[in-house]
Amino acid sequence: MSNEDKAAAADEVVVKAVKTFEGEEGFKTPESDAFPVSRLRFADLKANGLVVAVGDDAENPGADDLKKDAKPDNKQAPAPRNK
Repeated sequence: MSNEDKAAAADEVVVKAVKTFEGEEGFKTPESDAFPVSRLRFADLKANGLVVAVGDDAENPGADDLKKDAKPDNKQAPAPRNK
């Protein structure tokens, strides 16, 4: 496998349709097989609720799945209020 092949593979996410849609990939339904898309396309499709990542990509699809409820570790305690 060449370096270009490795880079291309790292730039793709294998996804499965959860809703019916038609796009660059053709007509996809929940019954369709999983298919590879770029990380940018994955972010777009996921934002619209059309696909989910499958396989190894489901564990870590990238920065798109950061926890929204996570609080930063460097947040200061509130200053005491004196009367």
